[in-house]
Amino acid sequence: MKEEKLEKMIKEIHWAYKIAEKLIENNPDKRKFVCAAGITPSGKVHIGNFRDIIISELVYRALKDKGYEAELIFSWDDFDRLRKVPQGVPQTFLKYLGVPLSEIPDPYGCHELWAKHFESEFEELMPELGIKARFIYQSQMYNENKYYEGIKIALQNRKEIAEILGKFRTQGMSEQEIESYFPLQVYCRKCRKSTTTRIINYDEKNKIEYKCKCGHHEIVDISKENIGKLSWKIDWPMRWWYEKVDFEPGGADHATSGGSFDVAKTIAKEIYGIKPPLFQGYGFVGIEGIAKMSSSKGDVITPKQILRIYEPELLRWIFVKSSPEKFITLFFKSQIVRQYDEFDNAIRKFYEGKLSRLKKREIELSCIFPKHFPKKDRSPFRQIASFGQVVQGNLEELKKLYKRIGLEYDDKLIKTRLEKSQNWIELYMPELRIKLKEKPNIEYFRNLSEEEKEEIRKLIKEMDKYWTLEKLTWLVYEIPKKPWFSEQKKKRAQRNFFKNVYRMLIDADTGPRLPTFLLALGEEKVKYLLEIKKDEYKTNIGR
Repeated sequence: MKEEKLEKMIKEIHWAYKIAEKLIENNPDKRKFVCAAGITPSGKVHIGNFRDIIISELVYRALKDKGYEAELIFSWDDFDRLRKVPQGVPQTFLKYLGVPLSEIPDPYGCHELWAKHFESEFEELMPELGIKARFIYQSQMYNENKYYEGIKIALQNRKEIAEILGKFRTQGMSEQEIESYFPLQVYCRKCRKSTTTRIINYDEKNKIEYKCKCGHHEIVDISKENIGKLSWKIDWPMRWWYEKVDFEPGGADHATSGGSFDVAKTIAKEIYGIKPPLFQGYGFVGIEGIAKMSSSKGDVITPKQILRIYEPELLRWIFVKSSPEKFITLFFKSQIVRQYDEFDNAIRKFYEGKLSRLKKREIELSCIFPKHFPKKDRSPFRQIASFGQVVQGNLEELKKLYKRIGLEYDDKLIKTRLEKSQNWIELYMPELRIKLKEKPNIEYFRNLSEEEKEEIRKLIKEMDKYWTLEKLTWLVYEIPKKPWFSEQKKKRAQRNFFKNVYRMLIDADTGPRLPTFLLALGEEKVKYLLEIKKDEYKTNIGR
């Protein structure tokens, strides 16, 4: 029984807290932990990159919650060189291949530099997503020579590093390759490229001699000025050493056996003499409902685009409840409604005390600010999407509509969901657009059977006596029923009646839930569109 209880307790611990506990267990004397994340701003920062920082931020929150000091850092690898020109960027930028991202002009013209263009959008979104990080710019760190000691260690141990790299290569490294290997990529002082430079000599007294294909040749004292960047698999452990990193996640490509993390952790231990940070690999983030994205073409979905239709808390919750190694899917079509409904249902259960310890923790971690929980009153996303169409996106009219129906709502939530839902319909679900008829649909009414016309007349005649949601719901389901109908025939008749009413109101076969929709439109508008006198449609026949 004790073992079963212990196993249940372990399952009820959120994955971020499990990682935090492992960090504490591995470092019993530490009181402060550094959680890191980072991206190269070579193009748009896509939603898959967001998983890097959200995982680290959740571990950071777990550590803080356990009473430990913690810091969340985010490194922009903007001193990396431009390796290819993304689709959509003028081909004139080919001349910058090999140049640091932090020194290339912004191809879009809204920022001074390439790197800043992509960094700014991402950084500006972080507060909206509840993430507070210290941003580190590698271009600044390298150019201010903050990493000099780390570079010197790498250069002095260049042959040892070459031997380590050789162990992770199928073909290994020859004696000649080891002898000529340098872990530093020099940016030519004249042409600013690293792809055309070659280190000739390092005298271990801070002097580097290099040549460039552009013709430039010089000797530089690297203790006084920086001239390059460490190669990625050496740069990564060097920064762990410098920043004292305790935890960092990484994509599936880094996490594979023999991948960059395995190389980096070996260099961390054998060259920099540190214990590598605890590493957590994570799975991909998929997108459904739009054309397939291609990172290589620069055609990706960014967090900014996602937040046009997803609430920040909902987006956090999706990442929070999925363990890092699992695949996550975000939706642009009808499935997004299910995600909103599931989130609302979890919040309701949270307030009702019906969630397990784990599910409760997921809601807590989805909050933008710790302990600042989403409101209990949850106007459904689907409902606001429909009503928002009726009021043409007007917030004040939407509030009046809710009051007329007698539905409770939260000011902040209804405002957010109106904006997100209307963006969703406009951008990705145009088939859900509702356009209310300006005049009665006489042509459609004329072609109905007498029985169908009589059903609509009965609705007009009776609805003022049933003008509440509960009573009107009963009425619209009751009108098409007949005592002798089977259950199947009754449902078919009801569907047909609803279709006829929708056709008269919005010229579509379906729409928002009918009784709620009628209340939303108001008696006057409904009667105007449905009440067609015999002489009107008979006159219409004769035309």
